[in-house]
Amino acid sequence: MEIADLRKFLVIAQQQSLQKAALILNTSPSALSKSLKRLENSVEVQLFDRVGKSLRLNEHGLMLQPRAVALTNLAEDAKNQLKQGGKSISCVVAASSILQFKWASVLARQTQHNKHLSLVFDTQYESEAVNKLLAGEVDLAIVTGEVIKNLPNDVHLTQLGELTMQIAMGRNHPLCQQKNISLTQLVESPFAAPDTSPFCGEQRGTGCDGWQLPKVARQIKWVVNDYAVLSQLVKSGLALAYLPDYIVREWQLITLPKCTDNLEYTEQVWLLSLKPAPRWLNQLLDDISLILLKEV
Repeated sequence: MEIADLRKFLVIAQQQSLQKAALILNTSPSALSKSLKRLENSVEVQLFDRVGKSLRLNEHGLMLQPRAVALTNLAEDAKNQLKQGGKSISCVVAASSILQFKWASVLARQTQHNKHLSLVFDTQYESEAVNKLLAGEVDLAIVTGEVIKNLPNDVHLTQLGELTMQIAMGRNHPLCQQKNISLTQLVESPFAAPDTSPFCGEQRGTGCDGWQLPKVARQIKWVVNDYAVLSQLVKSGLALAYLPDYIVREWQLITLPKCTDNLEYTEQVWLLSLKPAPRWLNQLLDDISLILLKEV
């Protein structure tokens, strides 16, 4: 039984397809089929049943799956323990840029005094971040609450905090001096908005920034998926934008004065890891949980 075959088995089990698993692992379906056959020969049982074009874990596969996670983690833990005398352990974290904007520094604070541990941030939209975690390609993934609804039982959740989407403007925007703003005034003001969700990466049109009134059309004057460009449009006073609260604070913007409609909404943010986790990763998760408790 080879560790490499077990890792591939876990990806096949998660994707339920040799073709999809091959894309994730950057290999061919035939090579994966050979790996699976080699594993099945070594354990002397079949691990999947074919249902149409899909592969579904049978009772033997379901029995092996948690053991495969434990064995691959143990192998990685052993390798990292041996490396500690020389090179550092790299903890790979998959997350979208908009979530890294805040929580990269939260994680970084937990590693700055550990000379053996370094962080590698892999910029991925949420679905791909989860796929990479389940495939064992990354150690951690940062996602919003929508993503955690359909996760398998072997994923451990640590709540990092929350983000609140707010309408923001530059300090010299025409609406900035008003104490109360009507919805009509608001939607007549030009907005800058992405047409690709900064969280999941799907092209959902200009409502994908989280706008809470889909039946009320805004004036989208600038479609911008680059948040560095979007920040300049907002800071200059040209555009309004719907942004996470931590970006509003970092860019020193002004939030919308009181409006008759509540346009804010809050999302929970979660840190995902596979269980059982290697010893060093468990320690990191414990440290993160402690610092988050202190901040509450």
